[in-house]
Amino acid sequence: MLRIAVRYIIRSVLVIAIFAGGIAGGYLAVDRLIIKADGPHDTERMVIIAAGDGHATIRWTLKRAGVIHELYHYDAARILAGSEFVPKEGEYAIPARASLAQVMRIIDTGRSHQRRITVIEGMRSTEIIRQIRDNPHFDGDITIKVPEGSILPETYFFTHGTSRNAFLQRMQEKREISLLEVWIDRAEGLPFESAEEALILASVIELETARSADRREVAGVFVNRLKKGMRLQSDPTVLYGVAGADGRVIRKSDLKRETRWNTYVISGLPATPICNPSLESIEAALNPANTENLYFVSDGEGGLRFARTLDAHNRNVRLYRKSQRAAGGN
Repeated sequence: MLRIAVRYIIRSVLVIAIFAGGIAGGYLAVDRLIIKADGPHDTERMVIIAAGDGHATIRWTLKRAGVIHELYHYDAARILAGSEFVPKEGEYAIPARASLAQVMRIIDTGRSHQRRITVIEGMRSTEIIRQIRDNPHFDGDITIKVPEGSILPETYFFTHGTSRNAFLQRMQEKREISLLEVWIDRAEGLPFESAEEALILASVIELETARSADRREVAGVFVNRLKKGMRLQSDPTVLYGVAGADGRVIRKSDLKRETRWNTYVISGLPATPICNPSLESIEAALNPANTENLYFVSDGEGGLRFARTLDAHNRNVRLYRKSQRAAGGN
């Protein structure tokens, strides 16, 4: 009887061992051939996991994106992972040939892909609103006001599904903070009663020159003219607020057009900013060059010529016109 019992025990142990070995072998096979095998995609793919997506939806999302071989591969992998795998809402960049294990790790961490949008210096608020409105990775309608000059041009990062209103508010807050910081460190004796007035001049400076080297000198010219009660006579202000005038050449008749922004007609500053100026232009307006110049004109090569007197300015104007004729072959 003892021998029979021993044989029975040995046989049972062997069966259990074989069974356990089969399970272990099966797990190793799944792990090597399915979970850790290279994915079927040879380029980076973007995958969006929406709030509330269950495993059934997620596996189809991954399959449609072409990052898993078969639907049941995902089922096998997430069952083996158990409670350690919890997919998070977001947009994810799946590297080329990423294994299922890598894919699951990416969507488990919840680190969404960072998208970016660049607001170019000197853009108008209407252009920025259009840029954000037409970007499909934002969510919701734009219902807040975006006054001219309320946004700081730079590159901003965001994730898929970010609220358009929230994103615009973030850009506006960045401009408010930046303007306040520069206003605190402004030069003495400036003809501004508020930071908003400095912002208005910064928007004019922004459209007068794209050269960093000229901005503080341009600011110095405008500050001098404001102090002397001279009109700014800035070309970028002439067509602002004129319906249908965007992009066209200024005519002589435009210089006499009465608007709240035309500095050939009005004294002092325009009624509002005429664009969204860069931080560099804001800094120039509040820390202008110490200069006696009162005039400037293009040099025809991307820079500016400055002058203290009207006679010197007129000579610079003639030089500019001569360079334009030479460039035109006349």
